[in-house]
Amino acid sequence: MTADPARLRAIDAAPALDREGFDSAFEDVRPRLLALARSLLGPDAAEDAVHDTYVIGRESLGNLRDPVAVDGWLVRICVTRCYRVHRRRRVLDRILASIMPDPPDRHAGIRELVEALPHRQRVVVVLHYGHGYTLAEIGELIDERYDNVRAIASRARRKLLEAWLESER
Repeated sequence: MTADPARLRAIDAAPALDREGFDSAFEDVRPRLLALARSLLGPDAAEDAVHDTYVIGRESLGNLRDPVAVDGWLVRICVTRCYRVHRRRRVLDRILASIMPDPPDRHAGIRELVEALPHRQRVVVVLHYGHGYTLAEIGELIDERYDNVRAIASRARRKLLEAWLESER
């Protein structure tokens, strides 16, 4: 399939979308993005996915070749964000399964257990399992060697398991 030369000229001649135009276009498509994110993620995570879509779209506005296609472009960004959330949930489920033999409710009490960890352990757990950073990347962020970060993560997992088992008694 070849591109229509007239359409390509029209795209090149179309005025670039400025930030105010983007904000206006985003507000027009926001209800549709929210409905899409709710259907893919559920109501709890939908608002975050739409906000992430706004931030990513606004930061990469220069990559938008056809300002007329901003709606479809934002929908693609939103779907990508939703898939990323799904992948993180799968990772979290695997981690929960590995540290908790039979988790009673998928996320019940996890936040409280993580918040009770010492600061360094909490930072590593949140960055690694919550935001998807590798242990090497976390080492760079918190200025620790990889081996130390790996040990911190191991201690945190052990502490979470002990705290969870204790809460089950």
